[in-house]
Amino acid sequence: MDYFDQILEGLKYALPAAVTGYVTYYFLNRFFIHEEKKQILLAKRELKQYSIPVRMQAYERLAVFLERISPLQLIKNVPLKNFSKEEYLNALIFQIEGEFEHNLSQQIYISTKAWEMVKTAKNAIIFFIRNISEDEEIKTASDLQKAIMQKSADNELPTDFALEFIRNEVADIL
Repeated sequence: MDYFDQILEGLKYALPAAVTGYVTYYFLNRFFIHEEKKQILLAKRELKQYSIPVRMQAYERLAVFLERISPLQLIKNVPLKNFSKEEYLNALIFQIEGEFEHNLSQQIYISTKAWEMVKTAKNAIIFFIRNISEDEEIKTASDLQKAIMQKSADNELPTDFALEFIRNEVADIL
């Protein structure tokens, strides 16, 4: 046997072994990648199982917040007392801001867009109330309260839009 025949003889054994080794490596690698993806998916599913109740609670709290700052509910929660028009306006805004600050942490559990809708609704309600108070015909806190009730009944409110958005987002989650 010459040198060339020895090389061919060695290749007869080495080539199938190399192909078998490569195929084994390829399939084992794919198997481990698949298993890793499966484990990640299971972990995400388990995390989602625990996070959904927390997220739902956040949406519930923000729905309550939006209901509480709707003008009709707001004037029920802030009595007139002996306020001047400006004092009553400030009391209403203080109530809105207090409710908002109480619910700041909920932004962690909801989507960015939902949080933006909540903030926009809050700011729009404050603007709505301030805008009503600028009417020169409104002289007293009682007049302001009546004007807020009337304009609230006549218009769609920002809180309604934000609540609808939250309802849709919750429906998508569930």
